[in-house]
Amino acid sequence: MNYLLELWAALKYFLFPPRCPNCREIVEERYQLCAACEEKILRVDFYDRKLAPLDKVLRVTKYRDGSRDLLRKLKFDNNLNVLPPMKKILDDVSERKEILQILSGVDFAVPVPLHQERFKERGFNQTEKIFGDWLAKKNLPLRNFLIRTQPTPKLYKLGKAEREKILNGVFAAAEKINLRGKNILIVDDIFTTGTTCRECAKVLKSLGAEKIFVMAFAADFNDNFS
Repeated sequence: MNYLLELWAALKYFLFPPRCPNCREIVEERYQLCAACEEKILRVDFYDRKLAPLDKVLRVTKYRDGSRDLLRKLKFDNNLNVLPPMKKILDDVSERKEILQILSGVDFAVPVPLHQERFKERGFNQTEKIFGDWLAKKNLPLRNFLIRTQPTPKLYKLGKAEREKILNGVFAAAEKINLRGKNILIVDDIFTTGTTCRECAKVLKSLGAEKIFVMAFAADFNDNFS
């Protein structure tokens, strides 16, 4: 029986070899990035400027010429097949010192919320899909403390000033909750100008949160803030 299973596994690998989810190069393990894409995509670094009321901002991947295609398939095509490679990326960087540093002392993780109309249209919050299982492995509760009170246009083509105007006052507390003394990790799929997370942080601060960190799956720090 073991021989047959091994034979089937070898045949399956020959017929359907695992491929890099980004460039389709053959790799050793399913959902694994090839060496070239790993070099191009992975960053796992902190943004080096202060963005009050945020205390620290960490990204996992580069967005442009990086994980953009994966995220666009998830957000705009509702393609859930890209989630396994994205989750594998998170698993593969779990023990990086930057990851351990930002998770140290955090009480809750809070996803950037979608407006209910966008949620109905998409059927899911992409940030929860990306980070939910990974946070559970880290024993870090994911809490929907925030709501988006009004729909907003898609922001990816808008500059910083336009985003600030549109997003001002858009987020609110989902319920009356005391976060006094708590350290919160905001998770988001893409960190662009920082406006969305800063607006979320304002609400969390008003609820008593002490420190607010951000972990984004993707960002282009130098381009976004130059």
